[in-house]
Amino acid sequence: MPVYRGPDGKIIEEKTVKRQEDDKPTEVVNRPLPPAPQGGEQPAGAEPSKGGEEEKTRLVGGRRADEKRAAEDRAMDDPVVGWLVIVEGPGKGHAMQLGYGSNPLGRGATDRVKLDFGDDQISRNGHAVVTYDPRGRQFYVQHGGGTNLTYLGDQPVLAPVELPALSHIGIGNTILRFVPLCGAEFDWQDTEQSKAQ
Repeated sequence: MPVYRGPDGKIIEEKTVKRQEDDKPTEVVNRPLPPAPQGGEQPAGAEPSKGGEEEKTRLVGGRRADEKRAAEDRAMDDPVVGWLVIVEGPGKGHAMQLGYGSNPLGRGATDRVKLDFGDDQISRNGHAVVTYDPRGRQFYVQHGGGTNLTYLGDQPVLAPVELPALSHIGIGNTILRFVPLCGAEFDWQDTEQSKAQ
């Protein structure tokens, strides 16, 4: 039953009686309830808590803020250091993130950079590897182990070589454009060091 506070501040309970068979209108009866509780008592008409369970208040807005913070923390566990964008071949227009350390490229689910867009000339696992070295702040590309070669521009990659910004990597029938975020001018470590100071 609905519970209301009257104009004088007292709690009242609204009770509606059903219509009788002859369809006469019924009256609404207002009767006072016991006074509002003081301190930690239960409110009038409320069920007592079971077995000493502690009641907790949860703020909906607080939960969203916590989720956002958690997502930011997860992102900083493996921050983006650059991207590979498919400019030719199956999957054209898609961008894949690169992270710290080794970034194997292949069609398999275990590769960090998954290129499963239909180019069956790309090896299933580790066709090529793009590496970001945070100490030297340099990117490198090397051939992984697939039968088909990896190219940097028009040159085959036979050993690890430095990967210049905006260069093109060819694997299978796919051309990837390399777009760095980190390097000599910026690295995520810079933001951590500035917080520590």
